[in-house]
Amino acid sequence: MSEDGEAATPGELSAELRDKWAAARVWAVRAAPYLATSLLSMRPVVTSPQRDVAGDPASLQSFPADTSWHVYVDPDVLEATPPAVVGAWLLHHVSHLLRGHAARGRAITGDESPAGSRTRSPGQRRWNLAADLEIDDDVPLGARPPTLPDASTFRLQTGMTAEQYWARLPAEDLAVRTAVDCGSGADGRPRPWDRGAIGLAEADLALRRHEAAREIAARARVAADVPSGWQRWAGAVLEPVVDWRRELASLLRRGAGEVAGRVDFTYRRPSRRAAVVTDVVLPGLRQPAPEVAIVIDTSASISDRQLSRALAEVDGVVTSLGVARHRLRVLSCDAAASEAVRLWDATQVRLVGGGGTDLGRGLEAVALLRPAPDIVVVLTDGATDWPTESPVRARVIVGLLESDAWVPPWATAVSIPGVVATGSE
Repeated sequence: MSEDGEAATPGELSAELRDKWAAARVWAVRAAPYLATSLLSMRPVVTSPQRDVAGDPASLQSFPADTSWHVYVDPDVLEATPPAVVGAWLLHHVSHLLRGHAARGRAITGDESPAGSRTRSPGQRRWNLAADLEIDDDVPLGARPPTLPDASTFRLQTGMTAEQYWARLPAEDLAVRTAVDCGSGADGRPRPWDRGAIGLAEADLALRRHEAAREIAARARVAADVPSGWQRWAGAVLEPVVDWRRELASLLRRGAGEVAGRVDFTYRRPSRRAAVVTDVVLPGLRQPAPEVAIVIDTSASISDRQLSRALAEVDGVVTSLGVARHRLRVLSCDAAASEAVRLWDATQVRLVGGGGTDLGRGLEAVALLRPAPDIVVVLTDGATDWPTESPVRARVIVGLLESDAWVPPWATAVSIPGVVATGSE
């Protein structure tokens, strides 16, 4: 029987191996005391390579975890692995689980394996490695599994999200094809050794993550050993939810108000006081209405559900702007930008793309529009390279479909939840 009462183990660990497992958990807790409760919540399940791995015993070398917070243990691997290395793997897998990498992986890869398949697709291997790189950025010194590559292996900068690493990893690289298997807890795809145990309810997962966030925040107040990535994660979990619709509407109204406030004189419209002055043409006052451009990310990292959400937001913008709809132009962009169209409703938007992501191209296309837009709204998951400086002279508002994506300082970010909430299942 497993520790949580399920008849899920083909055999029990010996007393010596149970002591080794306990030592590994103690090591992990000492390395990251702010994750203690989460680490102790992970349950070991003894597994047999001959029965469960279908000829790939190397898959159990990393003590993989599933989405039910079970850790699969091969007794032979446990016996041959030092407690510190086992503890490093436990710390690694609990990071996958807390950060919701299974749900995020299913969203970004499209879960493209054949129905009923329990083997990983190339996309899932690539996602597993991208998630590993995200975790590695926030692992305490000396607590990293020794077999994992780091960002420098691929000449990538550190501190990015898994989605950003995913967009930049070379698909055909040997390190990607041979990425360590962290189990279904990393990408959501069941493995041959999974027992099909009932997963935690959404409420239980939320409570577990909230408890971890509180422990991280409390530790950060009294000690300097909490990585900045974990502090940001905890802050995102603990902060009250902001009504993004109200925030987006406020930013749009502010931008429109700034444009409407640019009152100037024009001779195209004579002044109503011209009748009182002879032989002089008096200019009238002109109050310009704002021009708005919307760029929709249609790259391969955006799912159909996210595109549907983006279209819904376009309709919302059209309805709530309070300006003439003929002043709104929309274009889609992946690695290249489409032609901008004047919009009357969201059904007129032609979404083309599905390749890589370079929203800088979309913004460059917006900069060429005439008349030039005063406000630019970008709807994206954030998995893109941003230009160092804004290509447009307008206010740029980025609506993020993934809440923890990075946005450059020259743009204003608004998180749009509801499709995939990063860090939750």
